[in-house]
Amino acid sequence: MERAPALADLLTILYRPRKTMRRVLDGGRDRWAVPIVLLAYICSSMNDADIGKLDQVLPGVTFLSVIAIVIGVLIVAGAVWVLALYIISWIAAPVGRMLGGTGTIADVRTALAWGMVPTIWSVIYRIPVGVYKNRIPVQPDQHVKDIIMNFVEHGGCALIIVVLALQLLLILWSVFVASSTLAEAQRFSTEKGFVNLVIAIALPVLVIGVCVFTFRK
Repeated sequence: MERAPALADLLTILYRPRKTMRRVLDGGRDRWAVPIVLLAYICSSMNDADIGKLDQVLPGVTFLSVIAIVIGVLIVAGAVWVLALYIISWIAAPVGRMLGGTGTIADVRTALAWGMVPTIWSVIYRIPVGVYKNRIPVQPDQHVKDIIMNFVEHGGCALIIVVLALQLLLILWSVFVASSTLAEAQRFSTEKGFVNLVIAIALPVLVIGVCVFTFRK
């Protein structure tokens, strides 16, 4: 009998990624791949923008215009994340087969999406950091040196260290979870899952780099 993933899977994927991934893959067609990617994007952008200061960047902008801009950016960026998921899964599936894997493109796409779940949980620290950052007073005509000194006086150095440590932990955790979920979809070892993941991400980056270098010559 087919079953959709449970909310509990969003938690167990963090510490039992392979077992949770197998349950999701065997559960049915509704695997939440696209919703998870969109939610991961929203959570990763939680403290990147300050809507309240948008009127300083675009003087005279109305509240409705701000809402329209935010919605437009969310839609476009979210579509880019989903497109990236499909592109990487199309690369990861055949690369995995070269490594001895048996996962279908749909299974690989699901595994890559669920590998982003740690980013969703990053709101635990992103929201407090965003609130703290936005409470530091910054005037439009304030000198850069004064802004830096003000930031340091408000505990900015400690904040930077904590945020960098959390970001590093998030990256390592995400790589571990994504390697495990991809390995489970391909039915091989987690080590091979890591290799599969790295190659799938590196290939499009290399292609883009070569194209940029070629056009700049």
